[in-house]
Amino acid sequence: MRVFAAFFKTERHLAGVYRVDFLLKAAYSLIAMYGVRSLWVVLYAQDASMVGRPLDSMITYAMLAVALDIIFYPSALSTAPQNYISDQVRSGRIDTDLLRPMGLQGQLLSRNAGAALFGVVWLVFPAWLLGVLFLGMELPSGLLGGIGFAISALLSFFILFSLNFLLGMVCFVTTNIRQITMAYSGILALLSGKLIPNWLYPDWLQAVVHILPFWCVFEIPLNIYTGAAAGWQAASDILLQAFWAGALFLAGRLVWRKVHGYLTVQGG
Repeated sequence: MRVFAAFFKTERHLAGVYRVDFLLKAAYSLIAMYGVRSLWVVLYAQDASMVGRPLDSMITYAMLAVALDIIFYPSALSTAPQNYISDQVRSGRIDTDLLRPMGLQGQLLSRNAGAALFGVVWLVFPAWLLGVLFLGMELPSGLLGGIGFAISALLSFFILFSLNFLLGMVCFVTTNIRQITMAYSGILALLSGKLIPNWLYPDWLQAVVHILPFWCVFEIPLNIYTGAAAGWQAASDILLQAFWAGALFLAGRLVWRKVHGYLTVQGG
């Protein structure tokens, strides 16, 4: 817990030092939310029947996806575990991380969680409030919907962290994962529901998507927030997220034990 608090304080300190950078991030969150809102307004003006949901619900879905993306990647792409590990391995600084009393997985989880919490408090919440007041964003579908969304979003964070950590483990074997990361980012964007809701895909592709953990990252919490998933459906989706969060975290720990011996560094 102390490590988590330390990373939160670090993010707050960086925001105070690099104020222009912080203000640009705040502006980006508002501009991005307004941008996706405008996109769906235009699409609905062309053919409202193609999506199968009311415009207000789709606007909320799209704008909240932007907010979640800010939480999941709070500071910069270098905050993502796979990019951090890659940079540390290539520079030779990974040995410093390995000498710390906390394991690498725990370190990166604390780093990401601290930065994400800072993003929630100082970036996402103000943007969400402005979105509700001025951009037509809806409130959660009832108290249970809000609580379910919070739990689901937390599990989404753990799932995405574990996926990114597993990708970072590849770097211990290959050293360079730039091209792999680009392919992974594209797959995640398409299958997670961040850019395109999965219910717009053909039935056969939806069946494939629901076997994989990617859709648990964005689509499940967004469906719970908008009320598209409620009651037993929301509960079963959250249980599925809990399964993937535990399984992927355990997989990350097991893979770390295997690849630790492959460590080679450049630089140093």
